[in-house]
Amino acid sequence: MSDGRKQNGGVRAGAGRKKGSANKLTQAERKKALDRGLSPLEVMTDLMNHSYRRWKNEARKRKPNEDALMAKQKATLEAAEKLAPYLHPKLAAVQHTGKGGGPIQFLDMSKLTDEQLASIEPVIAALAAAGGLAGTDPEGEGT
Repeated sequence: MSDGRKQNGGVRAGAGRKKGSANKLTQAERKKALDRGLSPLEVMTDLMNHSYRRWKNEARKRKPNEDALMAKQKATLEAAEKLAPYLHPKLAAVQHTGKGGGPIQFLDMSKLTDEQLASIEPVIAALAAAGGLAGTDPEGEGT
């Protein structure tokens, strides 16, 4: 504002509560719910384990009831699917780049002389032996 007053209201960079942060009421309700007993995570885990034991017992019968078995397996799978994100978070994708965010540069070994190849062979062999080059040809006899 041109009259020297401080601007209030409106959109400002960095203003307000951070996205996804819990407010005081949410935090208080969460604590109260957890203080009462089991957490939803514990309930899902117990239900999944119980359902799993039931379908395993059904499957051990000489002539299992296939419909009952499938229903119990489905209940177990549904519980496991809901529980999985809490126990096994998805991994974030990582994009690898070269210097300055550009493409990764590779050494074209076909352009090396026999002498240069012979000088780096012990290093490559040591990496392969240490497991640093998993899936490589340690004898160097590949194509």
